[in-house]
Amino acid sequence: MAARAGAVPPPGTGGISLRSRLIGLGSVYGKTLRDSRRALLFAALLLAGLIFYLGTALPSVIYSTQAARDEIVRMAADLAATAQGTSGKAVNVGTIGGYISWKYGPVFFVIASLWSVLALSGTLATEARDGSLEFVAASPLTKRRMALEKLAAHVTGMIAVLALMAAAAWLATAAFGRIPADAIPPQAALAYVVCLGLSALAFGALAFALAQLFGRSAGAGIAGAALLGGWALNGYGALWLPFAALGDLTPWAWTADHIPLAGQYNWFWVAPVVAVVVVFLTLGIEVFARRDVGATTAIWMPRLPSISLGLRGPASRAFGERLPFALAWGFGIGVFGLALASISALLADQFAESRDVQDALAGIFPDTDIGSAASFLQLLIQLMYVVAGLAAATMIAGWASDERSGRLEMLLTGPLGRARWALLSGLGTFAAIAVMAVMACAGVGIGALLGGMEPWTPAAGTLSLGLVAAAAAGVGFAVGGFRSSVAAEVVALVVVVEFLIDLIAPALRLPDWIHQLAIAAHLGQPVTGSWGWAGVAACLAIAAGGLLLGAWAIRRRDVD
Repeated sequence: MAARAGAVPPPGTGGISLRSRLIGLGSVYGKTLRDSRRALLFAALLLAGLIFYLGTALPSVIYSTQAARDEIVRMAADLAATAQGTSGKAVNVGTIGGYISWKYGPVFFVIASLWSVLALSGTLATEARDGSLEFVAASPLTKRRMALEKLAAHVTGMIAVLALMAAAAWLATAAFGRIPADAIPPQAALAYVVCLGLSALAFGALAFALAQLFGRSAGAGIAGAALLGGWALNGYGALWLPFAALGDLTPWAWTADHIPLAGQYNWFWVAPVVAVVVVFLTLGIEVFARRDVGATTAIWMPRLPSISLGLRGPASRAFGERLPFALAWGFGIGVFGLALASISALLADQFAESRDVQDALAGIFPDTDIGSAASFLQLLIQLMYVVAGLAAATMIAGWASDERSGRLEMLLTGPLGRARWALLSGLGTFAAIAVMAVMACAGVGIGALLGGMEPWTPAAGTLSLGLVAAAAAGVGFAVGGFRSSVAAEVVALVVVVEFLIDLIAPALRLPDWIHQLAIAAHLGQPVTGSWGWAGVAACLAIAAGGLLLGAWAIRRRDVD
C-alpha cells in the first residue's frame, strides 16, 4: 500500500467550502451569524416591520386631511424643545418622514442600541464564562482574529437588518404617502439607517469593551445606563445645570441635527460617533487578546450576603447567578429614573405656563393626563417597561443556560427532582427581579426628593417595573419548560410587541381591544398612586402560572 504525499493545507482551511464557512462550519464568523439568526430575524421584524407599519398607517390616521397635517405642524411648534426628552427634534413634521423622526426616532434609537448592547456584551464574555471559547482558543486561530470575526458577524447582521429597514421606509412611504413630500427617498432612508447603526454600535462597542474587563453583566449594565442616561441628559439636562454639559457628550446630542428622513443632514457630527465605535471596539479586542480567556476584574461592591453564593440549594444558586444581572440592570434603571424624577417638577411648571402645550401633549398621549410632575413622570416610567422586560429576558437566558450547558444533568443526578429544580430556581430568579425593582424604586424616590416632589408615591409606583419583569419571566419559564433554547428570544419578542402596542395603539387611535393586549394598559397610573389592580393581578398570575406550567412541562420531557 502506498500513500501519496502532497501539500498540507493551511490550518483551519482544508476541506471546508465557502458555503460551509458561511453557515457556521469551520468559521467563527459563520458560526456567530448562525447562532444569532433568531436575534437577527427578531430585529428585522421589529425595526423594519415597525417603520413599514408607520409608513402605511400614518397617512390615513394622522395625515388624513390637510387640516390634520397643519395641526401636527402647529403642535410641534408649540411643543418646541419641551418635548425633546420624549421625542426627537421637530423638523419638517408636516411629512411622514419628519413625523417618524420626531415622534418615533428615540424609540428606534433605543431598540437598535439595546440590541447591540446585549449582543456585543455577550459575544465573547458569555462563551468565555461557559468554557466553550477555550476549545476555539486552542486552535491555530489567534484571539484577535476570533474577536474580529465575531464583531464582523454582528456588523454584517446589523447591516442586513438596517438595509431591510431602509427599504421598508422607502417602499411604504412611496406607496402610501398622500403628497410627494411624504415619500422618503432611498438616499434619505440609507442615510438615516447608517446614522442609526453607528449610534447603536457606539453603545454596543462600549458594552463590548467593558465586558472584556468586568464581565457581561457589568458591561451591559453600564452601557445600558449610558444609553438611557444619555437620552435623559440630552432631552432635559438643560433644565438642571449640573447635567447640561454631560448631555453634550453623548451620541444623542451629536446626531440630534442629522435628520435625513426630514430632509436635514449633518454628517460632521456623525464623525465623533464613528470615532467612539473604533476606539471602544479596538480597546475590547486588545483587552481580549492580552488577557487570559474569561479573566475579568470585579467592580468593587459592598459585601453580598452568603445566600448570593448559591450554596443553599437551587433557589439560592439561581438568585446568586442572576444577582449580578439584577444589580447591573437595577443600577442603570435607577440612575435613569433618578434623572427623570429630579426634573419632572421643572417640566410640569413649564407645561403649566402654556395651555397649548398641555393640549398638544394630550393629543400625542391621549391616555395620559400631563397635568402634574407625577403624571409626567408616569409617562416616562411607562416607557421603561420595555427595558424591565428585556432585563427579565437576560435573566431567563441565564436560567435556560443551565440546561443548554449540561449543568442541569449534573444537578439532577442528586436527590433533586426536575419540577422542584424548576420551581426553586424560578423563585430565585423572581428574587433577583425584586432586587432590580427595589433599586429602580430607590432611584426614582431619590430623584423625586431632589426635584421637590413627594417621594413615596412615585417610588412605590416604580415597583410596577418589577411586575412587568416578573410577568415576562413567567412567559420565559412557561416556554422554557417545553424548549429552553428559545425561551429568552420569545420573552424579548413578547416584551417588545407589547411595548409597541402600548405606544402606538393610543396615538394612532387603533381599536381599544388592540391596546388592551398590552399588560401596561391594565396597570393604571401607579406613579401617581392610581393602580390598576386588574393589571397587578394579571402580572402575578402570569408569573406564577408560567412558573408552574414550566415546572410541569420540564418534568414530562427529557433534558436537552
